[in-house]
Order: sequence, then structure tokens, then C-alpha cells
Amino acid sequence: MVGLEEGKRMKKRRIYKIKGYTHFDTRKVEYWKYINNIKNPKWVERHAFYPFIHYQEEKKKFDGKEVIIKSPRDIRYSAHIDRYIYEYYNDILSKKYNNYAKQKGFNQASIAYRTNLNKSNIHFSRDVFKYLNNQENAFIIVSDFSSFFDNLDHKYLKERLKELLNVDTLSKDFYRVFKSVTNYSYIEYDDILKELGLTHKALTKLRKERLFDIQEFRKFKKEKIHTNKEYFGMVQGSAISAVMSNIYMIKFDKLVNDLITSNNGIYRRYSDDIIIIIPSLANGMAIYSKVMQIKDSVPRLELSPDKTKCFIKKGDIISSVDLKTKKVIKDETIIEYLGFSYDGKCVKIREKTVSKYYRKMYSRIKTINKWTIKTGNNIGRKKLYKQYSYLGKKTKDVKKGNFLTYVDRSQKEYGDLGKMDEQVKSSWKNMSKRLIKVKK
Repeated sequence: MVGLEEGKRMKKRRIYKIKGYTHFDTRKVEYWKYINNIKNPKWVERHAFYPFIHYQEEKKKFDGKEVIIKSPRDIRYSAHIDRYIYEYYNDILSKKYNNYAKQKGFNQASIAYRTNLNKSNIHFSRDVFKYLNNQENAFIIVSDFSSFFDNLDHKYLKERLKELLNVDTLSKDFYRVFKSVTNYSYIEYDDILKELGLTHKALTKLRKERLFDIQEFRKFKKEKIHTNKEYFGMVQGSAISAVMSNIYMIKFDKLVNDLITSNNGIYRRYSDDIIIIIPSLANGMAIYSKVMQIKDSVPRLELSPDKTKCFIKKGDIISSVDLKTKKVIKDETIIEYLGFSYDGKCVKIREKTVSKYYRKMYSRIKTINKWTIKTGNNIGRKKLYKQYSYLGKKTKDVKKGNFLTYVDRSQKEYGDLGKMDEQVKSSWKNMSKRLIKVKK
């Protein structure tokens, strides 16, 4: 019998996360009450998963001149009981995946959503750029997969899942979970708001225990439910989606990593982003062709043409190369990876990220100045300093601090190769000269 102690133990391991959002079922804060069911395969195979709730998140991007709206990102989030099931099965699959990656030799190649590597994007990018910096000559490929989650082939994913679990047939509970995230159903958030006659802000303030009672939900679902009837595509946003995407790539990661390491290079895949470095200019294109052959062996796996870039490093010069003509397009360029950029001499935080930090700080200062003039008081300073200055950066908690905390951690990991501190050395000066202060 799983009780309070088991619940506390699993809380410590952070398998289950308490969420406060409103969904089709009630919030389940005391999750240990449901662990017996979640761990019972017979109960899971009979469980009727709720539809996901879907909305599109607008993403804004600053191109150096103006803020532009990028293609919206589809967000789908599960009911509370379903999330607990996904978290439990995610924990099982993550452990099996970690062991499998070690056995097959690509443990350090697949780096996203890993529970055993204990590293962040700072560490991952540091490992890559320090390796590259140590090469006199190198051939580099940077790319990402187009619409990665939306294109995952169900049959192929199922075969890789069976391979990981070392079974000929998925058990009924695993199959039930698998079907819920491949042939998933969802309801539009806008339809929910319309049915309730509420805005998002009003619904959030109400803190409803659940969106509809059981009878209301059944009636509403019949008219508004959508289902993925394609043979491809997996819901993005569930607690199990990330490990499923890694499972999909186990053959690709194994074959590419073997190919690259046999040529003394390194291969890294962070979700749909990949980087390949070969410490030689002689056979780079031939190896790239072999990578493309491996890619073509995996169903519906496509590299983004716009984001596939080739570079060569000679000494401390990075040049971009046209993959078709094999000619140099631009000398003295940079390579961007996981939020950092490398120019052959040093590593910095991507300029767009630093610009965003300054843009947000200046916007906050503008608002503070407006109210300072209006009230005749120096207001809003404490929060401004905490969010944007060195006064708020000191913390041992990796989830706290501000952008300057991130800069400090990056600089520490990169050492002499990093020049991040130079990018923000004038931040206090820039803040101070823009702030209007009322003398009293």
C-alpha cells in the first residue's frame, strides 16, 4: 500500500509536480492519494484520458531593429490525473533510456531532457565550444529538425519504444499511454472561454476547482473535441513527450554518434537542434553525406533548410560554407549554439539575448520615470535593482537570481574562453544615467 511516506519520497525525487491551473478534472494537490492507481497497470489500461487543452503562444523576437512576431507555438496541457500518469511513466522510461544510451555509447550525444547528466545549456555549450577551440582545423554542421514533434511517425516510435523496453509487444498500460499522446484529443481554450462566457483573466481570478461538472463536460466535449487522426505527430507539452522524442531518435543518435566519434569528432543533439564537429577539413563533406543517409532512414525526419549551416575553422577564423557549391560564403563569422556564440577566439552570450535584457530594463526604467515624475517620489527602484542589477544577482539557487546571475555562471564555466562579463560591464552605468531621481 502506497501512503504518505511514499508520497513524500516521490516528492523529494520530484516525479510529481503540483500545478494550480484549472482543467477538466479537479486539482489533485495530495497526489499520494492517487499513487496506488497510477502504479497499477490494470488501472492505467482502463483509464480514460481527458482531452488536452490547446492554445497558441505568440513568440516575439527582436531582430536588432524591431520586435517581430514569430510563428505561434502550439501548447497542449493535460488534466491533473493524466499528468501524474505521464510523470510516472516518464520516470520509468527516462531511467531505461539513460541505461540504454550508456550501453549503446551515445550517453553524451543526446543531451536534452536528460535526468542523469545534471547539466544546463551553459555546460553543454561549454563542452562543445571548448572542444572546437582546441582544434586547429575543423568542419562544423549546425542544424535543426523541421516541426520535430509534429512529424514523429507513430509506427516507428512504437518500434523504438518496444526496443527500449526489450519487448515484442507493448503491455496494455504502456500502449494506453502511448496512444494518448499520439492519437491525442484536445479542446481549444478559446472554445472553453466562450462556453463559460469568461475572459482568460476572469477565469484565472475565479480559481474554479474544475472547468465543468461531469454532465456539462460530457455535453461540451461532444461538440468541441478534436482528435489527431494522422499516423504521425505527438502532443508537445505533456510530461512524457520529451522522453518519447528521445526514444524516437535512438537509432539516429547511435549511428551518427558512432560515425562522428570514429572520425575523432563530436555529435550533440539537444531536442531538435544538432551540432557536428569533425577535426579535419579533408572528409567533412563526405561525412555530412553519410549523416544525411542516416537521417533519410528515419521516417519523417527533415532538417530545416534555412537553419542548416556549414562552417570551417582554420586557426582562429570561422567561415561559413555553402553546402552545395562547397565555397566560402563569409569569412570571420560566428557559430551560435544553445544561446552562445563563438567567433574562433572567444565565446559570448548571443547578442540578441543581451539586447533583450537591455531592452526590457530600459522599458522598465521608462515606466518608473513616468511615475517618478507623476508622484514626485523615487519609486520602483528596489524591484528594478533586483531584476536588472548586480544587487539581485547573488544567489546559490540556480532557479533564482537575474540575467547577471546567468552571465556570472556562464563566465565561471567558460573561464578565459568566455567574454560574457564584458557584454554587461556597463549595465549599472546605463541604468543609472537613464533613471530620473527626485532630490528631496
